Amino acid sequence: MNRQTSEPSLFDPSRRVFIKSALALSLSAPLYANVKEKDEVLNVIRNGTSYKIPFVRNGKIEEEGYSDLCRIFADVRAGVAVQMDPNLFMVLSKAQQWLSSNHINRPIILTSGYRTEHTNNSIEGAAFNSMHLYGKAADIKIEGIPSDYLARLLRMCGGSGIGIYSSFVHVDTWRERAWRG
Repeated sequence: MNRQTSEPSLFDPSRRVFIKSALALSLSAPLYANVKEKDEVLNVIRNGTSYKIPFVRNGKIEEEGYSDLCRIFADVRAGVAVQMDPNLFMVLSKAQQWLSSNHINRPIILTSGYRTEHTNNSIEGAAFNSMHLYGKAADIKIEGIPSDYLARLLRMCGGSGIGIYSSFVHVDTWRERAWRG
């Protein structure tokens, strides 16, 4: 069989290409160290509504943007919002910035953020002690980004718990672990 060779793409699943990308990110300056005169914006879609929320200003979390994100990440079934772990927003922002630096400017599609105990218990397969209950988790996808790649990117950007499912990737800030659902 005659196989054509080509340049590896950003989404090349090979470990070598991903490790090179990870090394480039780790050697670059911290993503928030250079924030001085511009806002950091998290671009999120939730239930078909698009949000561009500035939540870091001059290297510090901006209270109004943080509150807005907490409302966006609320339990929509129960209509309940809590103070989310700001580190979760930082992980998502770093991932979005990494993609943007590679000319991929797509919003994060949020399928689940905070969950009340009632909502969590009504979801088939949800963990009994899910990090969604504590405002430390999100289930997301980004159009055109393969789940395996997104999961590795989220880990590289500081995500601790990473679960790969058929239609989304779970990311949380609790402790390091990985699974397939």
